Amino acid sequence: MLKSTLKSTIRSFVKNKTVSLINILGLGVGLATCIFLLLFIWDESSYDKHHEHLGQIYRVGVDFGEGRSASSPAPMAEGFKSNFPDVVQSTRLFKYPMLESMLLTSEKGEETKIFEEQNGYYVDSTFFDVFTYNLVAGNPSSLLESPNTMVLSKTLSEKIYGMEDPIGEVLKIGLPEGDFEYRVAGVFEDKFLKSHINANFFLSIMNSDIGTYVAQENSWKNNNMFHTYIRVQSGTESQGLEAKLNEFYQQKQGDDIHAVGISSSLFLQDLKNIYLNSNLNYEVGATGNMTILYIFGSIGVLILLIACINFMNLSTAKSEKRAKEVGVRKVIGADKQQLVYQFLGESLIMSFISLTLAVLLIILLLPIFNNITDKSLSIFEYQEVLLIILGLTVFTGLISGLYPAFYLSGFKPISILKGTKTKGYSAIAIRKGLVVFQFVVSVALIAMVLVVQKQMWFMQDTSLGFDKEQQLVLSLQSQEARGNYEALKNSLVSHQGIIAVSGGSTYPGIEVIQDWLLYEEGKTVDDVVDVIIGRAADDYIETLGMELIYGRSFNADFPESNRHLIVNQATLKAYGIAEEEAVGKKLVMEWQGEKFEYEVVGVIRDFHFESLHKVIKPFAFVPTQNPPYLVAKIQGGQMTEVLSFIENAWKSTNPSTPFSYSFLDQDFQRNYEKEKRTSTIILYFTIVAILISCIGLFGLAAFTAEQKTKEIGIRKVLGASTFDITTLVSREFLFLVGIAIFIAAPMGYYAAAEWLEGFAYRIELSWSTFIFSGFIAILIAYGTISYQAIRAALMNPVNSLRSQ
Repeated sequence: MLKSTLKSTIRSFVKNKTVSLINILGLGVGLATCIFLLLFIWDESSYDKHHEHLGQIYRVGVDFGEGRSASSPAPMAEGFKSNFPDVVQSTRLFKYPMLESMLLTSEKGEETKIFEEQNGYYVDSTFFDVFTYNLVAGNPSSLLESPNTMVLSKTLSEKIYGMEDPIGEVLKIGLPEGDFEYRVAGVFEDKFLKSHINANFFLSIMNSDIGTYVAQENSWKNNNMFHTYIRVQSGTESQGLEAKLNEFYQQKQGDDIHAVGISSSLFLQDLKNIYLNSNLNYEVGATGNMTILYIFGSIGVLILLIACINFMNLSTAKSEKRAKEVGVRKVIGADKQQLVYQFLGESLIMSFISLTLAVLLIILLLPIFNNITDKSLSIFEYQEVLLIILGLTVFTGLISGLYPAFYLSGFKPISILKGTKTKGYSAIAIRKGLVVFQFVVSVALIAMVLVVQKQMWFMQDTSLGFDKEQQLVLSLQSQEARGNYEALKNSLVSHQGIIAVSGGSTYPGIEVIQDWLLYEEGKTVDDVVDVIIGRAADDYIETLGMELIYGRSFNADFPESNRHLIVNQATLKAYGIAEEEAVGKKLVMEWQGEKFEYEVVGVIRDFHFESLHKVIKPFAFVPTQNPPYLVAKIQGGQMTEVLSFIENAWKSTNPSTPFSYSFLDQDFQRNYEKEKRTSTIILYFTIVAILISCIGLFGLAAFTAEQKTKEIGIRKVLGASTFDITTLVSREFLFLVGIAIFIAAPMGYYAAAEWLEGFAYRIELSWSTFIFSGFIAILIAYGTISYQAIRAALMNPVNSLRSQ
């Protein structure tokens, strides 16, 4: 049977080279697309799956009503473990506030190396009892139990020490408070490690730098700066435990927390769900998006279906050429089941040939795909993926060949051998329906590409309420750099290419970690407003180009009190205070029986300190003379010269701290990296969907032109023009594309509206976008069909009639 099927496949391929090549190309590209997206989805879904106690690990989050936070109070971890038998172990993770990177200094003999590294976290010694890491060096039973010890990733260990054993080596950690020595106690394997905690190194939370601060943090009522994780007994029901923990949490907070207007509750988040299903404030690191995976999965399936539809359409369209073969086989004894098996076998063989093409495309294009997605995917990384690919290939062969197999095997031998043509009205109707489906998908994808691109342009061009261009940011991460802020600032302002210099605890585009609950003087805690707090040095408002609409900014002409505030319009709106009456108003923070009054000295126009995903919230600046970030406004066209000057000034002022910088506009745009990657992927695979659809349309147009050869010849003899003939061949297909546009427009509108819901500030959806998408589809379809139509129109009518 297999030998017969193989011979039949080869014979069919030789007789119908064009159709066979179109089928292989379409299925190959469709399979490659599906595999690309499968690799991406599998990789995104593999985060945190390596832990031994997966299913028993939860993160404790706090719900404040208006927002949900991934962080929690310091004593929560120990409190839960000590009071609940279901909690086997607990641990905390802490990231040093307002410090994106740390300085690691290695001193061996006379050689000193300084490394600026990100993703360093303070953790309890119980961290490795909760989470599973593959240690390549160190004693797993005593990791981080000693103060001032650290665990490095293998990548960082090799970067600092090469292939030497780092255990026992000392690294100095540079912080704003000074340099602190840590001893390396372990190294963990980070190759192929997928975790929402994207750590480069871990530091013991009990130490000589922040250890005293952590030990003193025993309040359940404030400072939600820790990430708390618990490991529970196997079989523990999470909802029941959550209710018990929440009751305990409310008791620990006491009445005074509610007396200042705070209402919060906790929730448990399964470790398996953190990376893809978490959209919380104060996340440990970047997270994925399950919705995006659904979108990509749908695109992959739809593109593969488009390729399968091409196979079905072309197989049934060419059925007359195989009709006699079917008739002869039936006369010599073949039954319908045998014929179905034969045609399905041919389809499976074609599918596996297409898989070969798909693998070649993946090998060639995977580096480009990895660059777009910012990943290091490999087709051979996951054994499960290889099995899925084989299953996908078999599925593709079966789904592509099923309908043609039953259609061809259903021919009646007597009618065929007599030369009677089968009408095949149902086959034609199905074929048309499948063409419509292909272009519904294509038009909807085109519309989504246009909407996503418009939103990206909107985010780039929308006024943010500050000047993001030509702004250089320096991170003052060391004690040396913080202490020399004024000296560095004075040095920089002397250059004519530098317009202004100032500093702050934050700048637009990075996460702000502090907020206060304030109420207006004369009112009560029932009227508190949650206000985001940033700290600003003199002239910070002017340096960032924010618009001061009332009052003044912080500057050297006024002796600033740490009880002064500059507020945005959203703050005043929340209180119901008129902007022109705001200066001089007092806002009060009440905590543990004490009142702290803050005077409003200035009002600035609302600005986007967060991405356009989020609404502008109440925001206030308080003065600081020791900012962790310095911002310099550079004159246009002088960046190269000024950058060299700034580097020299830095080295002169801070000789022990490496010089590193970023640009504010680029830092802000990093908030949209996910959207940028998503739009690029959708764009490329939309092109693939259109290409596959056009390949099938090209084949069907050729078949239609061949079927109408005699009619075209007669019409030409009677005087029909090339345009008339082109219209004759193409109008049926264009009508089908028109139906597809009518169906795709509302579907695309709904999908686009759902996607845009993720942005607080977004474009207005217009039907013109979907009309334009349809116009693009018609142009593409007409261009595809026209070649075959014009080719048929230019044939000599004498030859056309003679061939009939």
